[in-house]
Formats: sequence, C-alpha cells, structure tokens
Amino acid sequence: MPSSLCGITVEPALVKAVLPGGDSLTTATVKPNGGTVRCNLSVDGKDALSLAQAWWSQEQTTATVSQGYSHTDDGTLSEDERFVHTGRAGVGRTVSSCEVSEHPEQDLYIVVETRDTGVDDPEAIEKLLVAYTKAVEGSPACR
Repeated sequence: MPSSLCGITVEPALVKAVLPGGDSLTTATVKPNGGTVRCNLSVDGKDALSLAQAWWSQEQTTATVSQGYSHTDDGTLSEDERFVHTGRAGVGRTVSSCEVSEHPEQDLYIVVETRDTGVDDPEAIEKLLVAYTKAVEGSPACR
C-alpha cells in the first residue's frame, strides 16, 4: 500500500480497509474537467476505488453535492454537516479556508467511491473520507 495517493498522503491502513484483496495495486490521476481531479485505484486490473477532489459553488451543501454521486443515497450526515457517507461511498467538504484563485466562490469537496468490489463498510469509508479530506486541506490543492 502506498502512503501517497496521487500526491495526497494518507495512512495506508485506511485505504486497505476499503479495497478488495488482490496481488497488484495501480493508481492513475484523471482530470475529467477543469474543476475535478480524480485518483483511481485498481486492484489486479479492476477498478476498485476513486478518490476525487471537486469544486462546487458555495451555495451547495454536502447533502446536495452527495446527490451527484453514486451510492451516497440515505447516507449518514455528520453532526457538523461536512461529511455524508454510506458503506460504499462518501462526500466531504473541506474547511472554508481552502481557497484557490482558480475557483473563486467555490468549496472543494472530496468524494470517496468504491467500485463494485463488494466492500460495504460504513466505518472504514468514514475514516478514509475524513482522513483524506484533512490531507487535502493541508495540500497545495487548498492554497
């Protein structure tokens, strides 16, 4: 398990907990549009996990942003309303100080999605989502 996923440092055990077993792990960074960076992980050549950073307008909330992603319906919303997660996916909003000039008046959201791997572990998804969100907040993505 790598300690860095597409340039973001994260505890390997948190990632391993949401991946299926296998022999090889590969990562790829994808930028599908001007406001999203996605880190895709594959195990033995099959898509297993996607960790995305996506800018959304400040009028949005974690609950409304999560509606744009699979497997977050009826997710658990954190007390501070920054995170919503299920056993397969989650969405988290970075702190308000996470601002870059390329995306004025937008908030950076983190999305964690498993890919049809049979993983369904709400606690593991929540731990990875919170840790990855905090790691992104401390990275150049928020400066």
